[in-house]
Amino acid sequence: MKKVIVITGPTAIGKTEMSLQIARLYNTEIINADASQFRKGLNVGTAKIDYKNLDVVHHLIDIIDIEEDFSIKDFQDRARDIITSLHNENKIPLIVGGSGLYINSVIGKYELDDSKRDYDFEEKFYESYSNEDLHKELALLDFDSSLNIHPNNRRRVLRAISKAKSGTKISTLKKGQELIYDCLIFELTTSREVLYSRINKRFSQMIEDGWLEEVRDLKNKGYDLEKIKDIGYTELANYLDGVLDFYEVSELIKKKTRNYAKRQITWFKNKMNTTPIEMDYDNLDNTLNNLKLEINKFLKETSQIWDVLIFYACITYNIVIQLIQIIQIWRKDNEFKFQ
Repeated sequence: MKKVIVITGPTAIGKTEMSLQIARLYNTEIINADASQFRKGLNVGTAKIDYKNLDVVHHLIDIIDIEEDFSIKDFQDRARDIITSLHNENKIPLIVGGSGLYINSVIGKYELDDSKRDYDFEEKFYESYSNEDLHKELALLDFDSSLNIHPNNRRRVLRAISKAKSGTKISTLKKGQELIYDCLIFELTTSREVLYSRINKRFSQMIEDGWLEEVRDLKNKGYDLEKIKDIGYTELANYLDGVLDFYEVSELIKKKTRNYAKRQITWFKNKMNTTPIEMDYDNLDNTLNNLKLEINKFLKETSQIWDVLIFYACITYNIVIQLIQIIQIWRKDNEFKFQ
């Protein structure tokens, strides 16, 4: 199987910095697997990097508009096409992101439904439902799916309800753990206390970087921020509308982000076979060296296999040559006897 490297981990862990270093060292390109970074215009609040001005090529960032549909099936197809292209260039694809379901859909034998979103169904039956009520409805129809879909992800909840009502529960579709690539999956880790501290500090940095201005601009352009499922946009819109004060909003965003990180960690633990790498924030070179050590071992496995194949090919070649020589001697002997 073709090789693929994955770097994942909870939000704010430091995936971006590590992935840039690895991509440079191994002369490869990054495939984004952070669902929040697919959409144009959501920049500060999604910690989106200035990828256009980097020396590392990034794929699947800013690929759709804010209100455009983009399913996991769409992501699966596009990501696999990029992987094939990189393999054809003799590069090891590097998938980076914290959206575990999206990663698994690409590297595993995932059976996904590619039917389009049914807006008539949504408007006719569930337009007046809150996200919480909608999620309760899903739990009644397909409990297993409700465990894996966040209540705020209204689009996916509605899709799962629609499929369940049509007789096909999303939870029954094949979600195979069998991989279609030879994968090395890194999970960056740290203590919960350190991670939560980084989440809190990152929120403050995002505000300094202009997150409020970004939200205000989106409101002025007429976007319904209630439909943006990424944490913080609806909450900051509520602050701008005077519904909540800034302290309430900031604490709510931090809390939701911490809860999201916990769900990510649970997913990695239960749904992925990862190689944990502890983040050393005092000396990131230590973390980088640990990543390099594992990658070099991973890549060496291929060369060792080729060494074995070449060894046996040489033995086979020698045997064939010897057989040819024996046959030639035998033929000469028999020709002499018949004369």
